[in-house]
Amino acid sequence: MASPKLNWNVALAGECMAARPFAVYDDPASMEAIEMLRAADLTYAHLEMNFAHYSELEYPARGDWTGSFMMADPAIARELKEAGIDMMSLAHNHAMDFGEAGVLATRRHCMAADLAVAGTGIDLEEAREPGYLETRHGRVALVSATSGNKSNEWASLGKGGVRGRPGINPLRVNFKYVLEREAAEQMRAIARQLDVLREADGSAAGLGMKAGEFSFQMPGEQSTRGSNVFVAGDKFEVQSTCHKRDLEGNLRSIDQAHRWADFVIVAHHFNVADGKRREKVPMFVREFAHAAIDAGADIYVGHGWHWTLGIEIYKGKPIIYGTGNFFAQSEYVRRVPYDSYESWGHDMDRLPTLHPSDHPLHPGMDKHDENWWSGALMRLEMKDGRFTQMKLHPVEMGRLAREGTITRRTGQGEHALTEGRPLIAHGETAERALGRIKRLSKNYGTEMTVDNEMGVIRF
Repeated sequence: MASPKLNWNVALAGECMAARPFAVYDDPASMEAIEMLRAADLTYAHLEMNFAHYSELEYPARGDWTGSFMMADPAIARELKEAGIDMMSLAHNHAMDFGEAGVLATRRHCMAADLAVAGTGIDLEEAREPGYLETRHGRVALVSATSGNKSNEWASLGKGGVRGRPGINPLRVNFKYVLEREAAEQMRAIARQLDVLREADGSAAGLGMKAGEFSFQMPGEQSTRGSNVFVAGDKFEVQSTCHKRDLEGNLRSIDQAHRWADFVIVAHHFNVADGKRREKVPMFVREFAHAAIDAGADIYVGHGWHWTLGIEIYKGKPIIYGTGNFFAQSEYVRRVPYDSYESWGHDMDRLPTLHPSDHPLHPGMDKHDENWWSGALMRLEMKDGRFTQMKLHPVEMGRLAREGTITRRTGQGEHALTEGRPLIAHGETAERALGRIKRLSKNYGTEMTVDNEMGVIRF
């Protein structure tokens, strides 16, 4: 529990896909959100971008599918700091877009801008350790983890004279697919006929499965352990749990942060769900959020779907399952590698004639998504070591919620581009953004009132 003598005013911003300098804009609509960040004793945001000069990079990474390569001018890190942001989580599914050079450059430029960061590093020990910030109210710690990344993105420890691998702090996920019993037997029979059945028989091929569980060893995955585990049950269900060793490792970092700091934030990026992304928080996310609070975290902040999700109050501490976006500027990444054009179906024989303004090139930008273009700036008040209330200010990035009308456009091309900077939402956009959070928070017994375009949760 935080020290009973501490009083905090904490601002939580959402996911920052910031690709353009923004400090030059000082109109009242732009400054309203910025001044809220600056007024807080402590401001946290999640960085969903990388920062480097292209001369610092070698080449882009390549996975089985790559939609965007997120890289922007390092000067933006300084502008984020000047806007009032103190701490940023760096662990996410784009952190390794440009491999080792990119992930280390991003960390280096953020720290040079005097941002406290966590979540990536030269090896697993650095990626998993808390970031610290000294404030006039006391010491703050940040632990940042990510779920859903590919195995080549996980940081590792050195061993046997081989140095550890740079990368992200992973919180891997185990998925289990429960099938009704008749369907499970049919699946077994099909797999047996295709000769791809893998069962828990004590061999290396069955490693990680329990009695009664089975999976498919598909031809294209014969050099991997695979991940699809099926089991018979009473109903169809996807079950997810945290990877045991990763959970234990992250809880040790949270415990260290709790011992060394007066206020602890745990940031968790996840881009996977128990099925399709909808509104239900995955099981493994709730497992980690509760465990983080139990281990000493004061706030758990989730992000990764670029949507707002519900808010839970657990043991008097806030669990924010989804902050939504704060900056949405991925369409303005200045240099787009080969792989992104290929992933989005462009004619690769015309590669020399393609350029970054061609459309589509970025997920979420090929159609209007109300959830993508709205979020919330959250302000938490703590008195005498206890949270008293949370105020939620709806945010939009230049589009109206319902019909997607662009109110702040950049460029004159046929495909309209939204400017993507945050401003406090008003009118129907504010009403719908706050209404969504209110509705989803009720699932966790959290009551939120809405008055004068602001949400309030009392502890």
